[in-house]
Amino acid sequence: MRDFLLFMHNLKEISHFVRYIFGFLVLILMLLALTLAWVEDLTMGDAFYFTFITGLTVGYGDITPVTRLGKIVSVAMAFVGVVTTGIYVAVASKAVQASIHGIRLSRGEFRPGQPDHE
Repeated sequence: MRDFLLFMHNLKEISHFVRYIFGFLVLILMLLALTLAWVEDLTMGDAFYFTFITGLTVGYGDITPVTRLGKIVSVAMAFVGVVTTGIYVAVASKAVQASIHGIRLSRGEFRPGQPDHE
């Protein structure tokens, strides 16, 4: 349990460091969802659902864009979603790495340009 709590602490600290990046990417996804809802005449619930399913590259296929602009927006959603997921995986990997080495990260010592704890 102690290892899990250390991981969660480290995940929180690193997530704090990239919170503006996550926020910006989520804002882009929400704007794309609004655009898709308008272009494809979808409900907001369906547009947000489609955005997250597409952004996470799951793609069930139950909602499909039919207009050219809707398809372009869907591709943009996929790109932004892949970047967002990649950053999240990198953050989680860094938290796991620090936790395995027994390192408890803090905001004061986790700064860009500093070497990784090894």
